[in-house]
Amino acid sequence: MRARKILITTAALSLIFSTLAPASANNPPRRILSGWLPDYSLSRNLPTVEGNLDLIRDISPFWYGLTGATTIKDKYELGRYTTPKSTVIARLKSNGLILLPTITDDTKKLVLAGLLANPTTRTSIVQSIKDLVLRHNYDGIDLDFEVFYTQDGRSTWATTKPNWIAFIKELSTELRQQGKLLSVTTPPDFAPETKRAGNWVFSWAEIGPHIDRLRIMAYDFSTVRPGPIGPLPWSEDAVKYAVTQMPASKVFLGIPGYGRDWITKVEGVCPKDFASSVVVGAKAAVVMRSAVELATSNNAAITYNPTHAESTFTYKKAYVDPTNSASFCTATRTVWFPDEKSYTARTNLVGKYRIGGIAVWTFGMENTAAITAVRDIAKSIAPDQVVGTIATDLEQIAYGSLFNLTGTFKLPDKSPIPSLNVRFEIKNSSDSSWRTLAAGVTDASGVIALPVIVGQKSEIRLVSEGSWERAEGKTGEKTITVFPKVKLDLPASIKANSIYTISGQVSPKSADIKLTVKQDGKQIGDLITDANGSFTFKAKAVPQGLTTFQVVIAAGSKNAAGVSDEITVLVR
Repeated sequence: MRARKILITTAALSLIFSTLAPASANNPPRRILSGWLPDYSLSRNLPTVEGNLDLIRDISPFWYGLTGATTIKDKYELGRYTTPKSTVIARLKSNGLILLPTITDDTKKLVLAGLLANPTTRTSIVQSIKDLVLRHNYDGIDLDFEVFYTQDGRSTWATTKPNWIAFIKELSTELRQQGKLLSVTTPPDFAPETKRAGNWVFSWAEIGPHIDRLRIMAYDFSTVRPGPIGPLPWSEDAVKYAVTQMPASKVFLGIPGYGRDWITKVEGVCPKDFASSVVVGAKAAVVMRSAVELATSNNAAITYNPTHAESTFTYKKAYVDPTNSASFCTATRTVWFPDEKSYTARTNLVGKYRIGGIAVWTFGMENTAAITAVRDIAKSIAPDQVVGTIATDLEQIAYGSLFNLTGTFKLPDKSPIPSLNVRFEIKNSSDSSWRTLAAGVTDASGVIALPVIVGQKSEIRLVSEGSWERAEGKTGEKTITVFPKVKLDLPASIKANSIYTISGQVSPKSADIKLTVKQDGKQIGDLITDANGSFTFKAKAVPQGLTTFQVVIAAGSKNAAGVSDEITVLVR
């Protein structure tokens, strides 16, 4: 790589990069799991999240609903909880989770479409959402606006689409200015050649540059009659199309933790308590963790369908009049539900297409085997470890000096990593966070070498760029000592027994540096630099002959101790 000068403060060090280990049975998994926490069942889904933190990087509390241009309903505050929401938020944040609460479209048919069509009300929605995020210091927001495709009708999509895109662009701009993320949850869309009925109103390609997550709701495929909840080929086609519309890392496949239980036949006359509910076509939800128990208790045989990657069974259930056991009907019911094999098949798409991960609806519905299946796959596709060392040719650097910095990057098997992007980060006493000063690329030997110019007392680290194959690596933090320089402005000669004002400058420039002035080895005063690192003092010339001046710098929070050269002046 071509050498460059970089303003950075450092000293000699030899540090090891710490990242995830190579894929193995004991490897920390890739954090590919995300999903929703609905405004119910917190007693179950919160422990599920906290028991799988090694798999999860972000979650979406399902707490909010948009009801107008300036109104957002807080579902959590509807009275069903005794634990304050602030306590739950703090609990989630304490686990290091990224919080992207979901806001749904809780308006009626065509209402949101109309609001987005008006630039004024569109901006009002943007500001309302931004205010919500900032009020609770969330990491961003997840939009789940479904009225477009469930109620508005396809004939409206051509008109709605550009307004939706404008809304996403405006919201993204506002959130990114605050360092916040934007996630969008949509139903599946598909490439035209699949001839599937997609949901193109959500405009994946157009919103792709402006969002950080796309969550595809690959479920509710079968709703009217018995069938798979989210058949695998249908789900995979949506993923396959999504990764052509935006970076694959932004794509998350939404997978169900529930199934459905349909009534397909009713024999006999149902008692009046069941007459309206036990009818052909009626259905009920069944969560994954309860499906096997339901089959077992009804002596039903479960069949796994490898094409759909879901399981199914059929059973019969009698509905008896509690006051007359002779009055009853029998319903034939068919269940489709996902299981651990379903989760395996869908999670495998993460590695196949290198997408961001999976998003489950919802945490707490799954069985233990399903989470185990996700973890096993997450381990198998975990990023490689990057082992890096960094060293300098000098350990103590004076301000303005040049030293040589060398880094070497290898895989655990000692193979060099060429063309690896590496950035240099620094944090000094005036910084609240790390700053990137420069970036470079390793050569064929996995080496990067640069000359560096010293700045001030700082901490530095090197960070390798993460990718699908390799995790981001960070060196340990190193405090760098920088010796300041002092310049004294003195005449070549001065008149005997006269008082002279002498000025000086400390580099790097900094206020409140403590100095001691010596004349002929004796202390004659203590000084403090001004905002420009400048100082002045008065000195009296001795009788004719020679006199010497020297300035000693005390160590401080922004500087190391230092001393100026001893300057000799002729007294005439």
